[in-house]
Amino acid sequence: MTKDLQFVDWYTHPSGDPFADIGGLVIEYLQEKHPDKSIIHLIKEVANIYVYKWGNNLHSFFLNSTITHNSNKGQKGYDKTISYYESLIHGVGGVDGYCRITGQKTKVYPAARDNHIMSGSATLINFHHGFESGLQLSKEALIRIFFVPLGVVQLADKVAALVSNRDNLTRFFVRKNVDENFRNLGSNISKSIIRSDFTNPVNAIFDYARQCIEGVRTATYDEESGVSYTKGVTLNLFHFTNFGANPTINIITLPATIFSFYTTCLLNNYRKEWMGFINANYKKYEGYDNASYDPSTGSYLEKASEIILIPKKKVEQLKSFPTLHFNLPIVGERKHVSKKEKKEIECDVFSKGDFENWKQGKLYKDWYKENKDYKIESIVVKESTVLKYSKSDFSKRWKNQIFENLLLGKSILKNILKWVKPNSFSFQITSLYQINIRGMNSETLKQIEKIAQHIVSDEDSIKKSVRSIRTNRYGELRSFIIRLIEKNYKENNTILISLKDYVGSLFPEGRNWSEIRDLLLICIYQQLHEKNISIYADDETENEDIELPIIE
Repeated sequence: MTKDLQFVDWYTHPSGDPFADIGGLVIEYLQEKHPDKSIIHLIKEVANIYVYKWGNNLHSFFLNSTITHNSNKGQKGYDKTISYYESLIHGVGGVDGYCRITGQKTKVYPAARDNHIMSGSATLINFHHGFESGLQLSKEALIRIFFVPLGVVQLADKVAALVSNRDNLTRFFVRKNVDENFRNLGSNISKSIIRSDFTNPVNAIFDYARQCIEGVRTATYDEESGVSYTKGVTLNLFHFTNFGANPTINIITLPATIFSFYTTCLLNNYRKEWMGFINANYKKYEGYDNASYDPSTGSYLEKASEIILIPKKKVEQLKSFPTLHFNLPIVGERKHVSKKEKKEIECDVFSKGDFENWKQGKLYKDWYKENKDYKIESIVVKESTVLKYSKSDFSKRWKNQIFENLLLGKSILKNILKWVKPNSFSFQITSLYQINIRGMNSETLKQIEKIAQHIVSDEDSIKKSVRSIRTNRYGELRSFIIRLIEKNYKENNTILISLKDYVGSLFPEGRNWSEIRDLLLICIYQQLHEKNISIYADDETENEDIELPIIE
């Protein structure tokens, strides 16, 4: 060990392990707030929250631990927990070894699912090297894990932990979560770890990126260098549960290329156009096309033949059960229903489909096992209704095809092409996407813009040209461009595009020709918007959907 490492604070020093680092950042923040408190004092304070404020509800973190096991409720669990961590601090039961997280040579202790997240079971020793009873971790690593719940959020039925390759970004979100937890504890409304309004983890990671980008000075600004590190930023969302027989973890990564592209879309003049495009591409679930986006109101409208009415007081009661997570979108104005005794009750309006799906979910079923006597009073009303979903509802719950395609490396050109026909969408956004995400040469885009500009300049032939381009055959597209070059040369005695540009830039080796076709159409449509020209024909049909290659 070098001299410098001898003075490292292993409770907070970055380790590279996402859970240990989040726990370390929680400790770091609590030590800043309470510099007079030792680590055991902080453990006691946090154990007090876990046991007496959150009712031992930490099964997603510590399975059958001194905190969560049924035999350790209340004071007994608190005492056992403090005793365990005091023994770690005093080196009781440790053996000499190397910590698997920090790498330090020290006393190490077994880590299993009761004191470590996503670890092996202590009873199944074949999970570990040398048939040990768990991973061998230092006291500091195990204590750091104990603090993790304060720095993460509940997202749908699992826990979400956000980690960035930039320490200051991870620190920003951990501290934000710690602050919100303590605010809720101070208001006596905290029953468990804070819950995200999002239920879709893909949407959530893009919202984390948005918070980084919009709060750039807060999140990424370095006072010493005077630089905001929005370039090269990667976000990783660990969506996990350590609970029960099926502990699972999904890792969603937002790479630096997408973060950088997303920054450009949100911080420049493109924001309004980009957000309009994003908002128009939500779906309740795959294959669901019953709701349509209304750009004028920023909401989705859905025709329904039945709705569910739930009394307002009952809705408030349902929301008060923290484990139930009753946050279904209210999709209409409150209605008054007359009861038999002629009393009117106020009811909130819900989609029948949303309500039935929610009741089929694990959260409701688990809650119902312990609350079988509780009746959810609801009324089914059969009437033709247009349900209205606000942005705060669909953007947090529904799937977004653009976000998902970006993360999967799939092309979004088809979505842009569909959007740009009736809506203006700067070709600069498309160009940035092609260059930064799809790896396209900027010369190719220049040639596409040049041809599009030439086509749009001949207003009498635009419609005919667009029809020719909307082909599913490369040969037809090639013939059209060659005729265009020939016609231009005869009329103007100039070269629209040279052989070198045609071969090397417009259709370079390795690129899918249909990608060039779609870009040409996108550019033409956008230039038509800019010139306020409409050429739409009723008989236009969609091109065959050719899947473009995934970018690795």
